[in-house]
Amino acid sequence: MKTRILAIVPYPGMQQILNDIVTQYEDIELTVRISSLEKAVEIARSYAPDELDVIIARGGTAERLQKSMDIPVVKIELTTYDILRAIKLAENYTSRFAIIGISAITQNATLLCNLMQYNIKTVTLNDYSDFKAAISELRKDGYEMVLCDYSTSHIAYELGLNHILITSSRESIETAFKQALLKAHQVTFYRQQAKLLEAAFSQSHEYVMIYDRDFDCVFSNLQKTSDNKAIFEIIKTHLDSFISDNSFCLEEQMDQFVLSFRSAHILVEKKKYFCIFLTKKQASQQKNDDPLSATEEKETISFESDSYGNANMIGKTRRILESYADTRQPVLILGEYGTGKDQAAAFIQSQSAYKSNPYCIIDCNNTNNKKWSYYMDHPDSPFNDLNSTIFIKDIHVLDEVVAKKLFLYLKSNEGHRQNRFLFSYTISAYTVADNYILRYLTTELLCLKLQLPPLRERVEDLSNIATLYISQANTELGKQVVGFEAGAMDLIRSFSWSQNLAQFKRMIRELIAQTDGDYISVDHLRTALHQETQLFVPVLQPGYAIINLEQSLEEINRDIAQIVLEQENMNRTKTVEHLQISRTTLWRMLQK
Repeated sequence: MKTRILAIVPYPGMQQILNDIVTQYEDIELTVRISSLEKAVEIARSYAPDELDVIIARGGTAERLQKSMDIPVVKIELTTYDILRAIKLAENYTSRFAIIGISAITQNATLLCNLMQYNIKTVTLNDYSDFKAAISELRKDGYEMVLCDYSTSHIAYELGLNHILITSSRESIETAFKQALLKAHQVTFYRQQAKLLEAAFSQSHEYVMIYDRDFDCVFSNLQKTSDNKAIFEIIKTHLDSFISDNSFCLEEQMDQFVLSFRSAHILVEKKKYFCIFLTKKQASQQKNDDPLSATEEKETISFESDSYGNANMIGKTRRILESYADTRQPVLILGEYGTGKDQAAAFIQSQSAYKSNPYCIIDCNNTNNKKWSYYMDHPDSPFNDLNSTIFIKDIHVLDEVVAKKLFLYLKSNEGHRQNRFLFSYTISAYTVADNYILRYLTTELLCLKLQLPPLRERVEDLSNIATLYISQANTELGKQVVGFEAGAMDLIRSFSWSQNLAQFKRMIRELIAQTDGDYISVDHLRTALHQETQLFVPVLQPGYAIINLEQSLEEINRDIAQIVLEQENMNRTKTVEHLQISRTTLWRMLQK
């Protein structure tokens, strides 16, 4: 018979480690669920008592499960070493950070800070309901980042603070797994004994419940069902009498039954136990016209991973985002590919007065004429809402005819006044400065303009961004990398990063996936950067004619379009994707 283990963990990296560990064992049925602390008990209770042998969980989740479940719960301990790794990673971050959490986190953190003489603020709270106020206070005091557990990280993100998740090492997880196996074997042994006793008692008309000196029920041939809940409540009410009196007797009327209880004390291997014997007699014929029925709806647990837009919550860009969040004006978010425009829009929404109202995203890349007709003509269109936030993503791909229709609609129906509008526009070396869409958004719609800088212009932020990305990758991959070797940041700062944050995050994730130690090596980084230069080559390849810059702007755009078209072997679909323009715009440029 297989040992059945349920692991409830807060992030995917722990799932990966557990799935890897279990491959070393036979006859183990491991189920790993990714869940927040709030949903953990609900998940555990969705399994029948005999479907699990033991549960593995971390921190506050384990403590809550230990109080709520009858089966053993093994806690993945958060070690001082785990906290030290998080601190070492956070030291790469140039702004102040604090450690916040329940005592299981902060006790070891305080001990470590005292030992290592770290001047790091530590906040200990007993109830997660207090964390929002505590993090708000930290933000007021000038802190930009916190080291915390998973539940706290969501609160930090909601309040606009960056965070580093204190992850568990493989050693800690493996230790808990081995403890869980021992507990499971014990549970299996005692379950077998209980089944023998239950089989024996099934031949009797009497029910038996045995309690230890801590008043925990160690055996019962009376099932803990909803039908029997009242019986256990009677026992609980008179438990002191059953414990103090070796021959205590009690008779109670319950519905159509007469319940007769008597107690007896027994001594097994010098341990005292309290037995309660129950006889249940039917006083009269019972008719049940109201059978119980239950419907269970299982919720799909999902893990929310931070995107690279987290990097925009740093420095000058962060302050602009916060100021724009406080206004009702429409906002135009400009930036090259991979600069985090979608995430900037989400941040503005999350920090605005409309954060509790609907947030509608319209992706122009996936919106045809039929959908636009719905948005502009149908009474249920989100455009007809009030005080919603509508994010029109990648508006630069719109055909000018559709764009004019949209702008005319917004102007005639005052749609941009009854709702908050956000627009994103991807710019490149080929963006026409006098573009109709840009001109209308800035001069007619009076959008506040937010231009997200490319990564090559954010050299001073690279260390902070790298710290956040390493933390996220550790969470996803089950690693505890604490940074780069000396000299690595010089290489990072000198690289062009043509795909910006998207490229930077992907590369760091790949480096961490391939790193077994505490630090990413300089040699490993140098190889990865060389591969990136091979992957992303300039648009204009050697061998093509030099563009005449003395031409008009229209003629320059035409030449660029023609060159890219030839590079893509006359494939217009790939060309428009490369230039990030519409097919109509490409056609128009080539006719000039």
